[in-house]
Amino acid sequence: MHQVIQQRKPESSGESSRFELIAFDLDGTLIELNIPFDEIRRELGIEGRFILESIMDEKDLQRRQEMLRVLESYELRCAMEARPAYYAVELVNGLDAIKGVITRNSRRSAEIVAERLGFEFDFIIGREDAEPKPSPEPLNLALRMFDVSPSKALMVGDFLFDLLSGKAAGAKTALILTDRNRGMAKSFIQHADYVFESLKELADFLEVEQ
Repeated sequence: MHQVIQQRKPESSGESSRFELIAFDLDGTLIELNIPFDEIRRELGIEGRFILESIMDEKDLQRRQEMLRVLESYELRCAMEARPAYYAVELVNGLDAIKGVITRNSRRSAEIVAERLGFEFDFIIGREDAEPKPSPEPLNLALRMFDVSPSKALMVGDFLFDLLSGKAAGAKTALILTDRNRGMAKSFIQHADYVFESLKELADFLEVEQ
């Protein structure tokens, strides 16, 4: 049985219309998560939970670059096999606001996903472009690119790093609950301004035309 989690919705319908820029996480949010993290850890000899942080902690620059190359090879392969989450394409392409992706993956892998699945993004920010989430820098970069105030931005994701990144940048945050993250969400739900059961519910909140 799923844990019951209190959903947080806007107090007024007009609140959704104030978002000028909406940034989405990619894996697990807009597309089904298909990256084999355990396999990558084994190939790279990583024991830490977070692969990217373990790679960046590598002191040998040549070894670090090789590890990043291996990681991206997995990301590119998974991008070619990616499937959209329910209502993801309809939501993104139906938005009037500036919309894009902030991912800890390589930018190229996200570009492949967009090209294959038909997402109409205004921006794609990968780990090459700014310090990765949970840093606020990727969202700060997007805000600077389009001259948008943090108070008029929304960060949408399925994991703690997405929420921390959005909060640190001064934006509102939305947590999308899934079968995969529901059990752990209680540990970071306090960082979410809004909690939704699906992207369809988020679309309804944002008043995306059907």
